[in-house]
Amino acid sequence: MSASLKVESNKVPGCLSTVHVHCTYSSTTDTLTYTGDSDGLLTKGLVALLVEGMSGCTPSEVLAVDPVLLAESGIGQSLTPGRNNGFLNMIKVMKEKATSVSTSSSPPSNMDTNGGGPIYNEMITKLQILQPVSLSLTDDSSSHASHPGSAGFNGESHFKLEIVAAAFEGLSGVKRHRLIYTVLGDVMDRIHALEIKAMDTTQV
Repeated sequence: MSASLKVESNKVPGCLSTVHVHCTYSSTTDTLTYTGDSDGLLTKGLVALLVEGMSGCTPSEVLAVDPVLLAESGIGQSLTPGRNNGFLNMIKVMKEKATSVSTSSSPPSNMDTNGGGPIYNEMITKLQILQPVSLSLTDDSSSHASHPGSAGFNGESHFKLEIVAAAFEGLSGVKRHRLIYTVLGDVMDRIHALEIKAMDTTQV
């Protein structure tokens, strides 16, 4: 990893060693390329494992990675609690970078603002990372005006989402919801409720 990439914005928090991860996105192939390094020998190996495994994947594939399954694979058994937490933090940062570089590098192809507010439009933009076949997002905040938590951000508090994407194939309903929450990131902290209907392409 180039020394020029070992900057604060690429640093993974919560690791016993100093770890850096960088990500680039190709809109032509819809794939990610990761580079990473650590000043710790064992951690350097963990970074190399994740970089090798996630480079060449699409953003939606990276976001669908389940850290629990990786832990159950036996990797975590050979790590101290501190290093295991660091490993999970690496995965978290790699997912965040997948969302960041792909949404900023690839303008949404089917964005329909429909006069929506800033949160609505941010959600539409972020959901493009899943390459939806169809996407319908409804701001239902007005129906909950008298409910607790209805204030939201600029009055945007309650949404209904219907989305169809190949990225959901093979995932349970719970995992589909988790994937959407991961994609939306901190948006979920700024709204009160999101009703989701997520289908794969074989269900329509």
